[in-house]
Amino acid sequence: MHQPDPRIPHRLDAFAVHEAVDLGFSQHALRDGTLAAPTRGVRLPSAVGDTAHDLFAALLAVQRPRQFFSHSTAAMIHGLPLPRRIRLVPIHVASPSYTARMRRPGVVGHRIKARVVEVAGFAVESLEDCFVHVASELDHDELVVVGDAIVATGRSNRLTIGELTEHTEHFRGARGMSRVGRALGAIRVGSESPRETRLRLLLVRAGIPAPELQVVVRTDDGEFIGRLDMGWRALRVGVEYDGQQHRLEDRQYALDIDRHRRLQQAGWTIVRVTARDLDDGGRKVVQLVRAAIRRSGSGAR
Repeated sequence: MHQPDPRIPHRLDAFAVHEAVDLGFSQHALRDGTLAAPTRGVRLPSAVGDTAHDLFAALLAVQRPRQFFSHSTAAMIHGLPLPRRIRLVPIHVASPSYTARMRRPGVVGHRIKARVVEVAGFAVESLEDCFVHVASELDHDELVVVGDAIVATGRSNRLTIGELTEHTEHFRGARGMSRVGRALGAIRVGSESPRETRLRLLLVRAGIPAPELQVVVRTDDGEFIGRLDMGWRALRVGVEYDGQQHRLEDRQYALDIDRHRRLQQAGWTIVRVTARDLDDGGRKVVQLVRAAIRRSGSGAR
C-alpha cells in the first residue's frame, strides 16, 4: 500500500483533559503551560511545534468511536497524490449519517455514509468513497491524477476503473457528480506519476490521439529494448517524462542514453519532456509531439 502523505504525522501522545488524572497529570500541570492545547479539551505533552500536526494528533484523542477521516485528509492518509495547495488543515472528520458532526476550529465536519477502513492505524473512508468526496476540492486534472493513482497496478489495494465507476452509481444525482463522471472517463491504468498523467491530459486536450501507456518495445527478434511512459506503437513515436533522477544519477543517465540509442535504431522517435518544458503551458511539447506524429505519417494537426 502507498505510504501516507508526509504531512500526516505519526501518532502523538495526545489525551483528553478528563483523562489527565488517570494518566498522572495534576490540575496544575493542565494550567501551567507545560502541556500544549491544540484544541479544546485536549492536551499534548509531546507537541512538535507544528500547529497542523498537533491539531491532527489532538483530534485522535477526541474522535468518537464511529468518526473517521474523509475528503483530502483521507486522501493524504491513503497516500494519494494531491496538489501542494491542499494543506493538512483544515482536517476533514466525518461522522455517520444522522449523528452529530465534529465542530472545532481547523476542522471541517461532515455527515456522510461511507465504507470505513483502517490505514496506517487511522480510520478513514475507503478509496472509492474518498475519490468521490475529494472531487469537491480538486479540478479536473487533479482528480484524474488521483484516479490514475487509485487504479495503478503498483497499489496493493488498487481498484479497477470498472469498480470505481460502479461505486459512483450510488451517488447518482448528487451535487458535483458531473465532475466525477468526466474524470472517470479520462482515468487510465499505466500512469506512474502525476506528471505523466498531466502530460497525457495535455496532449489529448490538444487533439492528439490518446497514447498507449507503458509501451513495451522489443527488437524484431523479440529482445527487450525498453518501456516508454506513453506512445503510439503503430507510428513508433514515444513520449518520456524525465524526472530529476534521470539527470542527477550518473548510472541512470548512462542507461537512458543507451536505451534511447537502441530505440532510435529500432525506428522509434522519442520526445523527451522535463518539468521546464511545461512552463509555457505545454505549447512547445504539443508542437514537438505533433511534429513527430506528422513525420511518422499521421494526419494529426
